[in-house]
Amino acid sequence: MNLRLISGGPSVTYGVGEALGRVAEGPLALLLVGDYGTGKTTFVKGLAAGLGIEDLVRSPSYNIVKRYSMGRRVLVHADLYRTRTDPDIEELGLLEMASEDGILAVEWPGRYLVPAREMPNIMVVFSFPSDATPPGEDDQRRNLEFTWQDDCPVGIVEVLSALAAR
Repeated sequence: MNLRLISGGPSVTYGVGEALGRVAEGPLALLLVGDYGTGKTTFVKGLAAGLGIEDLVRSPSYNIVKRYSMGRRVLVHADLYRTRTDPDIEELGLLEMASEDGILAVEWPGRYLVPAREMPNIMVVFSFPSDATPPGEDDQRRNLEFTWQDDCPVGIVEVLSALAAR
């Protein structure tokens, strides 16, 4: 299944993540694809808030992985941009860190797509609208395209459908 939303700016992107976090049940992998500045980390910050995580969520670009366990579900936030080989990714143990009922949010998933498919997953592609001004200028709109399979939790599909209907 596939659904596309247009975010009017960072607060909307955050709100979409937060709405999904309120209903997210694990195990679930969110595979976040998009250029720099398209809203991947902002989305994860909202997701964390929706899960009840009060910790400051930052991009794990330099740490590669951050695990937040003080919410309704464990959230594992990974940024695989700097990983170079499959063994590097496998050694991270992302599936194990997310545990049986955790949420895994992976920026720059690349080669990690195959192992993450072992659990229900949603691919979220973030992009600038084709008529947008260059990044960093006044236009804060972003496209968020969600793709999922039949095993996606019903609550997530309902929230996405409600957001798309707005």
